[in-house]
Amino acid sequence: MKTIQKLFIVLLLASVPFILNAQEKGKKTETVKFSTSIDCDNCVNKIMTNLPQDKGIKDVRCDLGSKEVTVTYDTKKNNPATIKRSIEKLGFTAKQVNNATPDKKEK
Repeated sequence: MKTIQKLFIVLLLASVPFILNAQEKGKKTETVKFSTSIDCDNCVNKIMTNLPQDKGIKDVRCDLGSKEVTVTYDTKKNNPATIKRSIEKLGFTAKQVNNATPDKKEK
């Protein structure tokens, strides 16, 4: 009986990586860039604190010099229009930059 239990535990542990990998297959991320009205470190901190709390946001980068915000997000949970509205709700203007390169990755 103990041999069967040990065999079952080994098989269960061996299958965990395959199960986790299968769950990650459908996730795609994209990167979008916005030209914004940020003009100080407090503006950057406000975006960096609040924007990552939105659904599906994976990464947020702010460049104060160029006044751009780059956001990587899960395409199944968010979209550029919603992210734009979130930035505007924080009190900043946001215009999507056309030269943002999509970062379509399958994880």
